[in-house]
Amino acid sequence: MTRSRYAKALHEALTPLGFIRHKDDWVRIRGEIWECVNRQSSWVGAGVTANLMVRNLETERLYVEIFQAKGVIGMPWGASTRIGTLIDGYDRWWPKDEPDGPMEMADAVLQFGIPWFDRVRSLEEQAELWYGREGAITRRGYHGPSLVGLALTLFRMGEFDEALEVTKKPVPRTAIASSVEMVAQVRAWLERQLRKSLD
Repeated sequence: MTRSRYAKALHEALTPLGFIRHKDDWVRIRGEIWECVNRQSSWVGAGVTANLMVRNLETERLYVEIFQAKGVIGMPWGASTRIGTLIDGYDRWWPKDEPDGPMEMADAVLQFGIPWFDRVRSLEEQAELWYGREGAITRRGYHGPSLVGLALTLFRMGEFDEALEVTKKPVPRTAIASSVEMVAQVRAWLERQLRKSLD
């Protein structure tokens, strides 16, 4: 039993749902939401598992507009999880030589993974569940990509003042310099949008 059997099982399960295979990824786009099921094989022999990832392509477009060529590299993801986490909260790997493994993993993706993609659709849900809107400014820590993702999502929602406030979160001494710079660039971009709207 090889990892290719897992790929075949995933392909047969996901293709009817509109997913298109790109190597180890099965991707579909619904509206402005990009959804991906990724097959991962362990290098240390643990077996095979599936990861799920989702992001908003329009928010991502704004990110690339702000950061230009660097944007694609540091772009924040919307959300990601592993199939085992959705099943029972634990990591789950199927042995490569398990006869029923490919079908079990594909069934788990259909039962637990596909509904996960439907949990977050609106910008309001993305702001809260992907980027932690409630308490983002007051909670400890300073995670640049999350602050950027939240600010851009709020901007798209028309919540301009809140978006700007997110980029003005106090910077702790322990903050990573690249995160601070990233947030500062978004703040400058938001301020330019404000000036344009007032002209």
